[in-house]
Amino acid sequence: MNYFAESIKSGINEYYEILSKSLDRLSNSELMWRPNIHSNNIIFLVWHMALVEDNLVNKILLRQERIWISENYYEKYPSLKNEIGFGFSQKQINEFPNMDINWLSDYSAVIKNQTTNLLDKITEKDLSIKYNFFDRQVTGFFVLGRLMTELNQHLGQIAYIRGMIRGLNK
Repeated sequence: MNYFAESIKSGINEYYEILSKSLDRLSNSELMWRPNIHSNNIIFLVWHMALVEDNLVNKILLRQERIWISENYYEKYPSLKNEIGFGFSQKQINEFPNMDINWLSDYSAVIKNQTTNLLDKITEKDLSIKYNFFDRQVTGFFVLGRLMTELNQHLGQIAYIRGMIRGLNK
């Protein structure tokens, strides 16, 4: 048994469980609400997190096209085809589309399955080799650590925004 992979799978499962609870019963206007004009809304954050996982797992670790492109998810938002969800200008944040949360959740579920399949097969050797990560080389250990950091950082942002909108446990 690969205990490292199992711990990452456990973290991924917990992440998706908390994300589901954080999104539960939010209206479309709540999903699109921004604390201020320079902030992202929950829809953007869910999209960004899905793209991060898709990019880290598919593009970097599996060295294949992202599900966002290979399964044509981008077709609903062609202007976002080549985006990876960060470095947006204020104009891009202001113009970010109102994506359907169920559609985003379906996209995320496909990525989660891909991540789980990868983790079922990944070896210590796979985790030790070098992968291209923007302009540098990193190990698979780094990539999976980065995945957990990114997902949980933004999950906290979603919970914080939800709390601002609804208060604690509402």
